[in-house]
Amino acid sequence: MADLKITDALTGDIIEFDFGTQGAQVAPAPAAPADAHATSLFFPGCSFINYGMPLVASVFDLLQGAGEVDGISVLCCGKILAYEPEGQLLRDAFEEDLRQHLADAQIERLVCACPNCVKALREALSLDPRTKDIKIEALPQVLAERGYRLDPQVCARLIKGDADAGVLLCTHDSCPDREYGQFADGLRALMPEGLWADPEHARKRSVCCGSLPRAAGKFEQADKCALLNGQEAKDIEADAIVTACMSCTFQLNMAQPYVQCVHYLELLFDWRIDWRTVGSWMKLRFLFDETLGATEAGADDRAFAGLGGKATSDATVADAEARVREEQGGMESQDAEAAKDVALSNANVTTIIEEDR
Repeated sequence: MADLKITDALTGDIIEFDFGTQGAQVAPAPAAPADAHATSLFFPGCSFINYGMPLVASVFDLLQGAGEVDGISVLCCGKILAYEPEGQLLRDAFEEDLRQHLADAQIERLVCACPNCVKALREALSLDPRTKDIKIEALPQVLAERGYRLDPQVCARLIKGDADAGVLLCTHDSCPDREYGQFADGLRALMPEGLWADPEHARKRSVCCGSLPRAAGKFEQADKCALLNGQEAKDIEADAIVTACMSCTFQLNMAQPYVQCVHYLELLFDWRIDWRTVGSWMKLRFLFDETLGATEAGADDRAFAGLGGKATSDATVADAEARVREEQGGMESQDAEAAKDVALSNANVTTIIEEDR
């Protein structure tokens, strides 16, 4: 039985997630769509899905129960496509597909967990009169406005192993949030006075965690960024760095030795991610099938699986699955039309985060 089963509001596909294997099965949308019509969606983003899948379920349940959202979409925002072969062509195709699906579904609001998603979606949706008025909100702000706050005792127990110990969190603000500041504001609103302090470089002056140069292959520069963030947290005698971005949390745990790093949702939901064992590449990333069909060369090697059910791109996913199964010892094939094995279809993708420490 799946740990999390959702229907993607933009494609209708049914996705079942397995927390233990961090895999997913995708079944095409049923012939008769559900009567329920979602207008406000939770948009967790790729990094949240891959690094904290159980937290995705918890956040969605909370938002849905509070009436903040009435649906979810696990699609990628498209930003990472810039680092793919023929990336601009793919990103343009994806963004056009996304605008069309959002317009067709009459979506009015997106609650995003990732600063990269907010920036990418704002830019993409602003280009089309059909989507330019869709509200894009940052998850930490939505939670803070609902009255949620981090509990200092929970933070102390998770970070120092002692609920009665004092604890100080050093904020880290992600690059894509510099323009809007929504995640920076929301993060601070979630923390009681005395629980946090800013480093020397914060908000619009924040130093990149290193994810961006690392994705671009500039590993030395990436490590320098991470080390500077760690040193500044050490300078203010913080017990941990706290971020509002899963990618930042991963990078700052992997590439600097000074201070541990936590995502605020770990503290809010009292559930730690073991950053030492999370995968160094994101194997669950979803695009529209239409986007996957935008180019032919190398399509079956991309770290993406399609949603939305077009025959041409279904064949591409099926070909990738068959090849990977053959490489893994002749595993028994299955009908890709009935269930696409996302984890297997991405098993041979080269990581964009090198383990070069």
